Amino acid sequence: MKMQLFEPLRLKFEKANWANNPEFGLMDIILEKHPRLFEHIQADIVSGNKLSDFGRKDIPSVEQIVRAAIYKELKQLDYRDLEYHQEDSRICEQFIKIDNGRMYSFQMYQK
Repeated sequence: MKMQLFEPLRLKFEKANWANNPEFGLMDIILEKHPRLFEHIQADIVSGNKLSDFGRKDIPSVEQIVRAAIYKELKQLDYRDLEYHQEDSRICEQFIKIDNGRMYSFQMYQK
């Protein structure tokens, strides 16, 4: 029960420090100020995805997929490097808005 209370508080009070990566700070501000951007591209992202009986059932949100794509392109990474950055980089974790311990595989992003 404590974990359920702690996680929303951690996300609410924890602020990202974009001082060393101002390009991510700028992109974060743009995406936060214009959430309707995700509605415009949602159909393109979710179309063609088949439901599977295998693997974990949680998938990233459209916002997380867009943020991961932006991070990947700005850092000039391939999908395997993006998977590694999720675990290794605090900036990546904060920009993509992923929970600690709930990283996504490179195969999921590539799909």
